[in-house]
Amino acid sequence: MSAPAIPVRPASPALAMFLALLIGATCIGFSGIFVRLADVGPAAAGFWRMLFALPVLVAWTALEQRRPASEKIGRGAFIAVALAGLTFGIDVTLYNAALGHTTIANASLLGNLSPVGVVLGGWLLLGDKPSRRILGALMLAVAGAVLLVLPKFVGTGQVTGNLFGDGLAFGAALSYAAYILAVRRARDGAGAGYVSLVSSAICAVFCLVAAIMLGEQVIPMSLQGWLAVAALGLVSHALGQGLITLSLGSYGAGAASLVMVWPALVSVLAAWALFGEQPTPVQAFGGVAILAAVLLVRRG
Repeated sequence: MSAPAIPVRPASPALAMFLALLIGATCIGFSGIFVRLADVGPAAAGFWRMLFALPVLVAWTALEQRRPASEKIGRGAFIAVALAGLTFGIDVTLYNAALGHTTIANASLLGNLSPVGVVLGGWLLLGDKPSRRILGALMLAVAGAVLLVLPKFVGTGQVTGNLFGDGLAFGAALSYAAYILAVRRARDGAGAGYVSLVSSAICAVFCLVAAIMLGEQVIPMSLQGWLAVAALGLVSHALGQGLITLSLGSYGAGAASLVMVWPALVSVLAAWALFGEQPTPVQAFGGVAILAAVLLVRRG
């Protein structure tokens, strides 16, 4: 399956689209901060994120051009959308849970390994053998991940969090990779707004059921908690993803690399400034290696 063609030059003013891309990626980068400030469980935070974003996604879907009767969404596309919603729910739950056991920097950087999972999934499931350059990027990503968790094995005094949280973040990356593969399949037979709306609704149901089964605190107990979950849905999910979708539709292919790297950098810097989570030099090198690997994967 070939990727849709992306114009080399922006169809809209370059500065405006670049600012939209940067603002959208920044909004997504603050998702970990909002989860930390929310006084609900990990799965419950995912539920509120989807719920607050749904009205915006409904409006987006309504604005999409109506499909002709001969192009109704088929069963295969709907199954792919449902799978996207389930895998996104798993991703959100695991990532939010990781924030309670490791640093925001580690959760964001390890969660940023999803493009590596997409390449591996395409190789193992679809037979798309990666090039030598991509294989080199995969090895670099693995080395970066090892450097991120290495200080926890040697037991340096500056380390916070534990390996369990890092494992949850890595699981979130694999889940998001599965979500990307499912969305690619769904977009063959459905519009972007429909895919976002239905998958987010399914994700919300999954997160709510998971929160109840796990006995989590579902209803925010404070004004800060309500503001945090509202910001998670409106700022990180609706505004952030909406601006990225808008800008990538008319910008260049190279901008996609920025989308993968910038949110992780925002998360690291914001966590450092707000919570004093300063990465060790070894972890910093690991983070740089992962981001470089992501750029190589995107360019390849």
